[in-house]
Amino acid sequence: MTKSVSRLMFAVMTFAFVAFNTAPTSAADDLTEMAGKVLNGYIQATLDGPDTLAPWLAPEFQIMRSNGAGYDRTGYLTRSVGTIKAAPDFSHEEIVATRSGDILVTRYMLKINEVIEGKPIAKRAPRLTVFRLIGGAWKVVAHSNFGAGH
Repeated sequence: MTKSVSRLMFAVMTFAFVAFNTAPTSAADDLTEMAGKVLNGYIQATLDGPDTLAPWLAPEFQIMRSNGAGYDRTGYLTRSVGTIKAAPDFSHEEIVATRSGDILVTRYMLKINEVIEGKPIAKRAPRLTVFRLIGGAWKVVAHSNFGAGH
């Protein structure tokens, strides 16, 4: 094998390695950033109350609370949303987001000080939220709260 062929093969292999190992990271970073923005909107709407939250919920919405209570869209908006009392500050970390078409699945750790139905829950608790793109806007299809001690 000549030096020029060897250099060409090395250049092609290097390009392929860089292309295949950096492009997904960039796409994953973009997806994580987008998911963080969507989560911020949903969490803030939840804190703001039923009127602000209603447009975020898909018709098929369901929630499962850490205490085992579950609600559909109507039940959540009429019985559950007003029971959350929280400081206006929150953050999320360790976001893992996957997307297939109009479905966005997020799992993350939510850090927030809140009391639900008179009981304090974990200040840092795992969450799973599933969104569906409807009419150009992300709507929450399902949400699970895995907070300890509730």
